[in-house]
Amino acid sequence: MTSTTWEAAREFVWSAGRSRPLGAEPVPVDLADGRRLAAAAHALVDLPTVDVSAMDGWAVAGAGPWRLDGTVVMGAPPARPLRVGTARIITTGAAVPPGAVAVLRAEHGDLLAEGPGWLRPTAPAPQAGRDIRRRGEELRRGEPLIPAGARMTPPRLALAAAAGHDVLEVLAEPRVELIVTGDEVVAAGRPAAGAVRDAFGPSLPSLFERLGARTSTRRIPDRLDPFIELLSEARPDLLVTTGGTAGGHGDLLRRAIIAEGGTIDVAGVGMRPGHPVLFARTSAGVPVLGLPGNPLAAFTCLLSFFPPWLDGASGQPITVLDEVAAHDLAATGLQRRLAPFTWRAGRAVASPWVGSAMLRGIADADGLLASPVADGEPARVVPLPW
Repeated sequence: MTSTTWEAAREFVWSAGRSRPLGAEPVPVDLADGRRLAAAAHALVDLPTVDVSAMDGWAVAGAGPWRLDGTVVMGAPPARPLRVGTARIITTGAAVPPGAVAVLRAEHGDLLAEGPGWLRPTAPAPQAGRDIRRRGEELRRGEPLIPAGARMTPPRLALAAAAGHDVLEVLAEPRVELIVTGDEVVAAGRPAAGAVRDAFGPSLPSLFERLGARTSTRRIPDRLDPFIELLSEARPDLLVTTGGTAGGHGDLLRRAIIAEGGTIDVAGVGMRPGHPVLFARTSAGVPVLGLPGNPLAAFTCLLSFFPPWLDGASGQPITVLDEVAAHDLAATGLQRRLAPFTWRAGRAVASPWVGSAMLRGIADADGLLASPVADGEPARVVPLPW
């Protein structure tokens, strides 16, 4: 099976996610940060719900001076009408009484010393409607508020709450089962000569969480039978493995998928690092993303393909990657070179640490650059979720 292009692999993984959409669940609005909406949210009330004051001062009716007529109670519905020639003390956000034509700012009025209980303007009298936020000027009840598929952020949570929502219908978080392989991998301590420390167990669950998924982690030995058994039993939304993808004598993933009755859909991608990445399905239809065992290669593959899969499973179009001039990243034809980069004075500068086993470059990177196909074309920016 020949390798496919990086762009085609991203599109294929997106379509695979779209074929197995995520379910939905209700969550309290204060627990919805980072979740994607399953359906568009609409305003449940007008925003503001009534005409409100935009400033501290006095609600006034007619031309000044005005006779003071009490105080507007904060949080109360609109009070008794304001008669012409009168004013009422009001604070920002309080309901403007019927009959008020404007709000006179606190710094633009003064009480008459010779006539207690009377107010005069110390600046030109406000024009009609000044410093009044009209009912529904931001949102009308029933108006679309936040589109389906949008990821909730603190400002969006504030908007949803202000528009009357206590609960939001969000997409279920995808369940990712992470399988760490390799007899040479040790889980803790300093690795002895010939062994390597597990870099994936401590890092990838956190990365999946930042991308919006829940993860469970399992380690298995480099033996064919445990691999086959795992593939036959696993029922997550996505199974992610590390290592064993290249098809060599010690690489078991491809053999295990075929032996279990599964299907390999993408076997190798035109990218460096990360060429041996694969995408497959178990006999039960569970999608499998097989990451290479080298750390930078695994990170570049995960960041290249998991977000498109999640876009598809969330019912969203694949995210369009930003373009940027890559002055020091040469075109590589159909094989994409992915390099960690940092922003320096507005310029994307590729890291020198681009070996497939190297972590130094991505540890301090602002993103990944995917090299252009032809000279003079821009590079693509793969964002990092941190």
